[in-house]
Amino acid sequence: MKKSITIRIPEPCHEDWAKMTATEKGKFCSVCTKEVIDLTSKTDEELVRILTKSKNACGRIKKSQLNREVKLERKSGKGFAPIAASMLLPLALFSNNPKPENNTISRKPMVSMGIGRFSTLDNSRLQVFTQGIVKDENGNPLKNVKVISNETEAQTWTNKKGEYEIYTLDKEWLTFSKENFETQKIQLNHKSEIRNIYLMSNSQSPPILLGKIAVAPQKEEVIDGYSVNTKGTVTDDTGLPLPGANIMIKGTSIGTQTDFDGEYEIETKPGDVLVFSYVGFDSKEITVSNVTNIIDVSLDKGDFLLGEVVVGGISWISSEDVEPYKNPDWYEKAKKAYRNTLKFRKLKIAKKRALRKAKRGNE
Repeated sequence: MKKSITIRIPEPCHEDWAKMTATEKGKFCSVCTKEVIDLTSKTDEELVRILTKSKNACGRIKKSQLNREVKLERKSGKGFAPIAASMLLPLALFSNNPKPENNTISRKPMVSMGIGRFSTLDNSRLQVFTQGIVKDENGNPLKNVKVISNETEAQTWTNKKGEYEIYTLDKEWLTFSKENFETQKIQLNHKSEIRNIYLMSNSQSPPILLGKIAVAPQKEEVIDGYSVNTKGTVTDDTGLPLPGANIMIKGTSIGTQTDFDGEYEIETKPGDVLVFSYVGFDSKEITVSNVTNIIDVSLDKGDFLLGEVVVGGISWISSEDVEPYKNPDWYEKAKKAYRNTLKFRKLKIAKKRALRKAKRGNE
């Protein structure tokens, strides 16, 4: 059975910890007239036990202990005491046996009872070999991380690739430590294995906070209102990409444009309406759903009229604008020019694809 909480400090305290009066659990703040519990060295299980008993506590806590799920795992109540007690009886019986008549001392060899370090036939625990890589929270390898075992005190350091190797006994604890990073401990198993470790950095912001602690039970994850990156391709009615097409979130000033390949990417929320537009084409509106974040759009050429321009009831016709249309072949020439433009675009796209393919072949 597991019990979990989330720890927060809504209003951090700015009092000087060093000037407070020491107490049994931490220090006493004369400004707040409260005892501030030092929780920086507590494990997750200890945090749950302490804070569930005192729901209105002030504490000194590391930033890495905040705003995450802190669990308490209730372990089996079977301890070592019943086993040890069961061994006392045969030991007592041995001590009550009468001494040999010749008063000689028995020199029988000692036999392991299967406890602790002497659990194997050769009176030693199993030796295991552990190796792995130590990285930071961004996945970068960390060099010069100290790795030390708690029993044999065997130690080593990571190399420039973050790799480490160490021989220890099984079931030991390994401690990984490095300046400006939070120390981490892991327990080994009964066999050799690979264990990769991630250390969290604490150099970018103060790791210790003081203030009134607010403990909130863990809640179910709420996905309403989450944002996603919507992406896709904008093409014309022939399937060619439209570079420089505008994509706007309706009712806002948030938007983007397509690249040379007609591709785009924009941060949206389910329910947002995206408006796709391009000069010479009809605009199109599409609502973002929570089913998929890929929206490919094909825009149709707009219908345009040629004729008089009317402004405030006054009309005029520019002879320079009308003159080209007197030629009956003008419309056919315009269509041919547009087809040539499309062919040119296809050639540019094919050339770019060939360059990319050649580059991948050289690699």
